Amino acid sequence: MLTAAQKRTETRAANKAAQARMEAARAEVRRAVATGRCPTCGRELRRNTSMAGWYQCSQYGAVGFRADASQPSCDWQGFTE
Repeated sequence: MLTAAQKRTETRAANKAAQARMEAARAEVRRAVATGRCPTCGRELRRNTSMAGWYQCSQYGAVGFRADASQPSCDWQGFTE
């Protein structure tokens, strides 16, 4: 059985690992934003102004919301912040 100190140490390590994963994901989105292209389908990216740092593929969403309704949808989206 773990002591309270050991539990705290494990929790801190898990939190630090989660923060590192989140920062890596944000860095990947920042690279995509820098190119202006979706890493999944290659279409242009657009900023969703509902939340700070939220970017989506221009083909994200239903037919009325995509840049080109004749093309298939793309589900890529990510946060830079």
